[in-house]
Amino acid sequence: MATKRILLIDDDEGYLLATRRMLEAAGHEVRTASSAAAAREQLKAETPDLILLDVIMPSCDGFTFAEELAKDEMIASIPVVLVTAVAESPGQTMHAFEEGKGLTAADILPKSQVHERLLDTVASVFSKAESST
Repeated sequence: MATKRILLIDDDEGYLLATRRMLEAAGHEVRTASSAAAAREQLKAETPDLILLDVIMPSCDGFTFAEELAKDEMIASIPVVLVTAVAESPGQTMHAFEEGKGLTAADILPKSQVHERLLDTVASVFSKAESST
């Protein structure tokens, strides 16, 4: 498989560093952004093959940013994997999906399972993308 470019968006610098290292060790080219605004700038500079997007971020949450991405014809086809702790918290739900906002994601990855599932999830998304072309 050719080197894939991944844009990793999260406001937690420690998470960005650890996850970036894991993805780079697997042979991926990784860019990071600590906010939706920084991610917008990255997307103007280069188009990734995959976006890993945190849900809980200040200023612009991941659901809102995912909606924004889906409306942009230039980047709407880029698969987005939502990475979140929301699904793990008792009593919390992913309202953006339940309320029919029309959000789609290639996958949803609980943050507590990132180390165990991240590389398999990324490989699965890339495999699906390649088989659909």
